[in-house]
Amino acid sequence: MSSSKEQWNKAHASTNNNDSTIPSSLYTDENPATTIKGTGFKNERIAKRTIELTSQPGVRYKQYWTIRAMRERAAHHPNKSVGIRDAITVFDEWLENHKEPSDQDKHLYKQEWEEFRRLCQSDANKHCYGKDPTKEELRRARDDLANGQKLLIQLLSSQRQSQSSSRSTPFPLPSFVALFGGPGMHGYGSHEIDSDQGISRVHIDGDEGIQELIGAAKTSKLMLDNVAKVEVTYNRSDELAKAAIIRSKQSNTLENLWGRSVDTYQGSKKRQRIDCKPKEEEDTNPEWTCNTCTFVHAGSSKRDFLACELCGSTRLTDT
Repeated sequence: MSSSKEQWNKAHASTNNNDSTIPSSLYTDENPATTIKGTGFKNERIAKRTIELTSQPGVRYKQYWTIRAMRERAAHHPNKSVGIRDAITVFDEWLENHKEPSDQDKHLYKQEWEEFRRLCQSDANKHCYGKDPTKEELRRARDDLANGQKLLIQLLSSQRQSQSSSRSTPFPLPSFVALFGGPGMHGYGSHEIDSDQGISRVHIDGDEGIQELIGAAKTSKLMLDNVAKVEVTYNRSDELAKAAIIRSKQSNTLENLWGRSVDTYQGSKKRQRIDCKPKEEEDTNPEWTCNTCTFVHAGSSKRDFLACELCGSTRLTDT
């Protein structure tokens, strides 16, 4: 049987010579239901995380291919930053020291492959595509991811002031797997599937995990305070999702810092509350709420917005 390197070279011949044509399969994600989120080549840290994520049980059968793909993507990047060059160094070192799996490992990898095939043939992977995807298939994949991000924002927005789980929200299965990927550890946290109950449980690691999923800008606009983690429970048959935000005990927001009692005079025992918002602003400050994600637009500068600045939905009515 040929080695992993030989199999790769045969499947991606144009990436191993001076041919300027780069095969599209190098950049495709044909099976979203099995994807591990968080791999990449942005810098040394992400490269090392890629190696760690692909070392976990369940995805080891494709570790060489994943790391090689990231290495080739980095090598073909038109504007290589210092971080990307550092990532290439990490990948090259791993590839140089890579050893073919033993017979025992091959047996385990075969079991992982069978599970991979099962997920590929499930409804979760119905928006998969082949090695040469059409423009329509690629557009559909982008739409699935964008819709998944929008629905996660909606779930989190409804939880800003709540300590309990949100109400069940319709969440199409293709959008769910496009956002959260397959079962396993991810850059954002983890995704577990209870096959007997048909339930997915997603654990998001605080603000950093949310940023991995929707980006730093949208995470900042959510204004979620003291998020330790987010737990998403998903019914795969009914395609309904619930979210619960687990908050840390300590609060370091500006609102809470300004709201603390302070001494009016040095050495005085009398204490008072500092209110950083004028009463007249509290009474007259206009606001409206997005009908889609429930984000509250407060302040006169946002009074005339025609679309939500968080999720982009068209403003329907002032509420």
